[in-house]
Amino acid sequence: MESNQHYAQRQVRQFKADSLSQIVASGLGNSKLLVSRVRRDTPGHGFATPARPDSVFSILVQLRQQERRELYLNDRLVHQGSFPKRTVSVVNHWQSPKANLLSAFDTIIFTVPQTALDEVAYEQGVRPVPMLLCENEGRLDETSWSLAQSLLPALERPDEVGSMYAERVLLASTTYFAQGFGGMRQATAARHSLSHRQVNRAFDLMHDQLDADLSLSVLASEIDLTARQFAQAFRRTTGSAPDRWMRHQRVEHAKIMLRRTSLPVSQIATACGFVSSEHLSRVFASIVGVTPTTWRKHVLN
Repeated sequence: MESNQHYAQRQVRQFKADSLSQIVASGLGNSKLLVSRVRRDTPGHGFATPARPDSVFSILVQLRQQERRELYLNDRLVHQGSFPKRTVSVVNHWQSPKANLLSAFDTIIFTVPQTALDEVAYEQGVRPVPMLLCENEGRLDETSWSLAQSLLPALERPDEVGSMYAERVLLASTTYFAQGFGGMRQATAARHSLSHRQVNRAFDLMHDQLDADLSLSVLASEIDLTARQFAQAFRRTTGSAPDRWMRHQRVEHAKIMLRRTSLPVSQIATACGFVSSEHLSRVFASIVGVTPTTWRKHVLN
């Protein structure tokens, strides 16, 4: 099976970018979901062409105006001109897309395979989405723009992004794209909460793996739900997204270790599931208001 890293690199290797950051996550079944930020600050990139035709859609959100671009589908020029900031466009890889990127660009690209759309439709009990469609010149879409903006902090430090957060956000994005660009109707199923047994089971599993990168799909399978169903039911029951709840529990566990041990912050970070002491410090300060070192000094004094 192709690794997440290889899959992510293959999807955007046609870009000669000055800066590239990516987050990849599992879909509801065997699919992979990917978001990339691709930036080039100088003009004259030339043609960008996917490696091979595939059942994949790219949803592109322009973070700044792209002054000049030519888009070819099946060797036919379909758009020539600029793409303003906030413009959203969709590219179907089966149409052999080829873009002549003549000016600088800064773009968020959501890569959504057809299998992911099929999984979302099946899970919601609605008709499959055969394709995603958008005008060749793009359109303004506030939800897509908001999704892209919400992912920017995570794309700045992709190594610190946990599987649970990545799956939740990219599954929500895929569901929206299926609805907004594929015409998938919203399911009318009842909005369920977790039972007392289910929520306690989830809490136990998350507490037991505070030092691990627990994925949303693995956690959901223990509750006999899909990842999307679990994320929605957990929020409805607790008032918090699962990754946010786990982040707070990791900080609480870090507090205990800071108070009861003399371990350095770097070791406490690892024991609490953070990738580095800097990662712990950023999250700790965002929740508590001060860094772990400052908090420890205050408590011990």
